[in-house]
Parts: sequence; structure tokens; C-alpha cells
Amino acid sequence: MNLFLPSDPRPLHFIGIGGAGMGALALIAQSRGIQVTGSDADISGCGDLVRAGALVFEGSAPEKAGVARAVVVSAAVPSGHPDIDAAMARRVPVVPRKVALAELVSSGRCVGIAGTHGKTTTTVMTTEAVAAAGLPVTGIAGGRVASWGGNARIAGTERDLFVVEADEYDQAFLTLQPEVAVITNVEADHLECYGSLEALEQAFVTFAGRARRALVGNDSPGAERIATALPDSRVWRFGQGGVDIGLDRIEQHAAGSSATVTLPDRSAVSLELQVPGVHNLRNATAALGVVAALGAEPRRALSALSAFAGVGRRFERLGEIGGIALVDDYAHHPTEIRATLLAARQAYPNRRMVAVFQPHLYSRTAELGEEMGRALSQADLAVVTDVYAAREKPIEGVTGQRVADATRDAGGAVVYEPNRAGLARRVRELVRPGDLLLTLGAGDVTRLARELFPEIDTDRSSR
Repeated sequence: MNLFLPSDPRPLHFIGIGGAGMGALALIAQSRGIQVTGSDADISGCGDLVRAGALVFEGSAPEKAGVARAVVVSAAVPSGHPDIDAAMARRVPVVPRKVALAELVSSGRCVGIAGTHGKTTTTVMTTEAVAAAGLPVTGIAGGRVASWGGNARIAGTERDLFVVEADEYDQAFLTLQPEVAVITNVEADHLECYGSLEALEQAFVTFAGRARRALVGNDSPGAERIATALPDSRVWRFGQGGVDIGLDRIEQHAAGSSATVTLPDRSAVSLELQVPGVHNLRNATAALGVVAALGAEPRRALSALSAFAGVGRRFERLGEIGGIALVDDYAHHPTEIRATLLAARQAYPNRRMVAVFQPHLYSRTAELGEEMGRALSQADLAVVTDVYAAREKPIEGVTGQRVADATRDAGGAVVYEPNRAGLARRVRELVRPGDLLLTLGAGDVTRLARELFPEIDTDRSSR
């Protein structure tokens, strides 16, 4: 069956619909005239879907799953979910999200954006760049974009070009057949899915090896190993230095960054961004490379990149209250933490930085907790809370204390507050006017700004 054709009058049901990746598929289905229903434990971020006409239920909705044309399920949803049981009892097809995504994009051309870090921002930048270059494009990202009204930019028909965030978790990106593949960087992560770094890297080789053109960042040894394993004729490296798409003459200031980008034809263009961080210059360089790989004119994309204002939860500026600047970021890996803190120094050079970090996953904290702590030591003050379990069960001896101890051992100032319920009270005691308060993590630490300042607008689904 084709999940995304409106010929079947029955609804398409999504379990875990509040997740960013699920929401994008649901929005596209709704735009094609398919009635969407869905359920999630947390539906606070489903405003875009509700406005589009989707019927969203908190918790579960087995009565909807049982009458659907199919049920699309997130990898984070455990077996035994009431909606899955209801669908199976009524012989309704249960389709993993990664399979549904592959089916959606199989009717057109696909650009897949993969990598350990930077996928979401690079996906959005690339979508905007490709659109500005004159190509009809639908973008599917893992974060909300205000100008899109969600995490999907919907344009053209099902046979047009798709730019999609290609996630390595659960080997999801191996369901895709990209025409152009981007690998921003590769580091050890999601080893619970792969068993070893070697197996993870081989999956990236398989993904990128399917593409006519692979763009590979040059700032991580893992990515270089991927590039070396691919045919030279199909690889463009991007980043700083003498590579195919080169980035140099970098200038950074509080209002943004600029650089010169050398394109594959050896011509040069001037790139300006309003979002901070050298990592975002690299992301934008990849976007320009994709435009070139598709045969369009990269210069036409420069204005779209200079207007790029960011993605939800990626250095998202929430405002300033009581003299305290508030920024929220999804960073949960040591490399991401370091990049975000550097960007914060660039954007807020004269403020004391208070970084509140919530480790994400016990397995990741067991593997990388000490490195997380060392990265956090670059803040003026780090506040660490306990691990956000997400889909995992606790591992004995693995807590946020491991991260906090590593921060202290690296010479950083740190406060450990293991009780998530008491985090807002503790942070309120520590911050003062003139500070930058930066919340970091992939869990519910994103709610801290609202807990501290209920008057602030932190509804990502309405901006």
C-alpha cells in the first residue's frame, strides 16, 4: 500500500506523534488530504498538527489505531503499546517510521543529510538553499522551523526533490536511496544499535555509497574514514582547508559569522550568517555544496542562508527576562556541548555563562559521561541534573554525578542537582541579572525556562 496517497478514506495513525520526525510525516500526510490521527505521552508540541486538522490524543488512542489504514510507529515507542496492540488485533499494518519515510520519498529525488552532529540545522539550511536556487523542494527536519510552521517545508508534488534528515539511530538512514548524501561528521554514538564504532562507520559507508555524489565534512577522523572508503570520483570534502568546498577567512562577532567559500569549480563566494558558531559555517558550506551537486547555482542560495534564523532547540534564543538571556539547545554529545558553548561565547561575549545540562540516555552517559563533563567545564558555572532515561532502563552506577565530577576534575565550577523536580529552584538561586542561562540536553530540560519564568513564550509549536 502507499501510505501517502489519499485514495483510502481511512485515517493514518501515528504513535509518538509528538516527536519531531513523526510530526513532519504527519504534516505531509495531512497536506495531501489524508486524515491524520495520533497519540503521544506528551502532545505539548503538536500545535502545528492540530492547526492543520490532525486529531491528537494524549496517552494512547487504541480506538483510532484500530480503524486506521495503517499505523506509523516511532522507534522510541515500546512494544506492548495499546495502540500497537489494537492495530495488530484488527490486522491494521504497523509500519516503522523509517519505512514510512522511505516510502514517502521514493517517488521523487532524495538528498539525505546524515552525521553525528548538525543534521537538523544542515537539513533546514540545505532545504532553504535549494529552494532559493529555484528547485521545488520538500524538506523534512528533526526540529521546528518557524517560517515552515512545523518541521516540514511542503512544496511541489510527491515527485519533486526531498531534502531529509537521515538519522543513523536504529539504522533508519539505511532505508533511504539518496541521490546526494551529506555526512557532516562521524563520532561514536548510538553504539547500542551497532555494537561497535566500526559497524557504525560501515553503515555510513553503505548510506553514502548509494549516492551519485557524497559530501563529507573534513573535521572528524570518522568522517575521513568514510570518505576514504568511497570512490574518490564521487566524494566532495567540505570544511576548512584545501578541500573541494573550502571554508576560510572566517570572521566571528556577536551578530553572526562570515567566511569565504570556495566552490567545486574553484570560484569563491562570500557567506554571511546571523547564527553563531564555526559549526554553522560548516553546515552552510555543505548546503552550498548540495546546490552545486544538484546542478543549480550556489550564488542564488547565499541570501537564503544569510536570512536563516535557526531551528527550534538549536541555539534557540528564548528572550531575556530580569536581565537574564535565555538560550535552549539540544546538545547532548560532548562535541555538541563544546560547539554550543563556543557559539554562546561568540553571541554573548560579556555575560557569565550558566549552563544547565541534563545527560540523555544511560548508555551514552556510561560511554561519554566524563567527556561531557570536560566539555561543560568551559562554562562559567555548570549545573548538572540526573540522566534523562528516554527509552532506556537505568544502568547501575551511571548517574549525572559522573558528569559533574568530570566537570570539577577539569577545573570547572559545577553544581549537581540530581532531583529534576528541584532543578528550577536550584537554578533560580544561582543565576543573576547579566547572566546567560543556557539549557542543554535532549530531554525535558527544555522546559526549564518556562518553569523559571512562566511568562516567557516557549511554545515551539506556535512560533
